[in-house]
Amino acid sequence: MADIPNEQCCTIPPFKSDYKPVGRTITLQVPGGEDLPVYVTGSEGAKIALVGIYDIFGVHPNTQQGADHLAQQCGFQVLLPDFFRGKGWDMNDMPPKEGREKMQAYIQSIGSWEIVGPDLLATVEHLKRQGVESIGAYGFCFGGKKLAQAAASPAHSTLFNAVALVHPTNLSPSDGDLFTVPVALIPSGGEDQTVMNAIWEKLQEKEIAGKCVRKDFLEGHHGFASSRSDWNNPKLAGMARDAYEVMRGFFAANL
Repeated sequence: MADIPNEQCCTIPPFKSDYKPVGRTITLQVPGGEDLPVYVTGSEGAKIALVGIYDIFGVHPNTQQGADHLAQQCGFQVLLPDFFRGKGWDMNDMPPKEGREKMQAYIQSIGSWEIVGPDLLATVEHLKRQGVESIGAYGFCFGGKKLAQAAASPAHSTLFNAVALVHPTNLSPSDGDLFTVPVALIPSGGEDQTVMNAIWEKLQEKEIAGKCVRKDFLEGHHGFASSRSDWNNPKLAGMARDAYEVMRGFFAANL
């Protein structure tokens, strides 16, 4: 397992629960689809950019704060597309009152690959028009699976130069075969460690092995680094900060 530059972990404060995002929202046209709102933060003149894929709750101050953090610490531009168009799952309905199957059907209706795939293409094309030369991506939970789907798609497999999977959901061991670019695997204690280990083993068999990194946050719950976390809790806020620092070092080394 490769080491991550992490010299700022002792100086950057834990994330805040009352954070106010510093970015702005633009709208992109998606061929054959609905207009796509995108949260943009960081230097628009940067030659390196990141695309973040959120969890099932959609746009949230926590994920916006994380994007702002990466933009500020890396000097990159960071984009958070709103694939759900403001219709993410209600955080107050957890666990789902009408059952998990109802929730899964809803997320599929607003966040299927048929929707997310074209949205990602439109986002990357926007960045390339701006002169961006290297693009990475990170995904939380739902977003981790979408990055695996992107890796499996001929139209998307070369969009990103490095990807980070943060407490990813619905992955299978075979998803580890899909990635051809460096991967940061950042599980929480809420994922199936057998699956996480199998994916990591597959990554270690590839030419990219030396550029891949893994950092487990086994004391963190699933969602600790995204919207499903209370950053009033200093421990959770500190772990979230540390997870983003892993991403910062990883992307700085690979983009």
